[in-house]
Amino acid sequence: MKIFDAREYDSWYDRHKEIYEAELKAIKPFVNKYGHPRLEIGVGTGRFAYPLHIDYGIEPDEDMLKFAKMRGINAIKGMGEELPFENEFFDMVLISTTLPFFKDARKVIEESWRVLKKEGGLIIAFIPRESYFGRKYRRMGEKGDERFKNAHFYTLEEVKELLNGLFKNLGVRSTLLGENISLDVVDEYREDASFVVVECRKI
Repeated sequence: MKIFDAREYDSWYDRHKEIYEAELKAIKPFVNKYGHPRLEIGVGTGRFAYPLHIDYGIEPDEDMLKFAKMRGINAIKGMGEELPFENEFFDMVLISTTLPFFKDARKVIEESWRVLKKEGGLIIAFIPRESYFGRKYRRMGEKGDERFKNAHFYTLEEVKELLNGLFKNLGVRSTLLGENISLDVVDEYREDASFVVVECRKI
């Protein structure tokens, strides 16, 4: 399963360093509430897992896995819909920007619930459908861009629906605000945010 070229994907974070740092700043306070071990589903090249001290990663793309392993992540080839871990193994699970690419997002959420310990945290960072970047990537997909043509970008309400019955929502943070992409991070949901982070806890 290959959606992005691994080297091109990884270099994006160097070319857009300020955006990357704002995204990390939005995620980090939620991640730091939880102990170890931690898992990222869709770990990619480890660009989030490494600075956030996440121990394990799941990723279907072998080229991406090579980068993640070089960053010291215990990265395993697999799919979020069928996690190769025992029940109640992790303190925290992160899903960052990969939500649009899952074949069955609800199944990924169910698997996250299964592998999380009691009171474990699930953190979802996503690009809202009607945000600046959400609209941009959807237009690219509509024009035939292979990376985005089958992607489903979510609204906040759709994310909450995925969590229904499994997790309780604890907090929201937003960044990449407005058309000019302000790098401020705010402790609330902003409709003009292109990067929204939701923290929730297993129930």
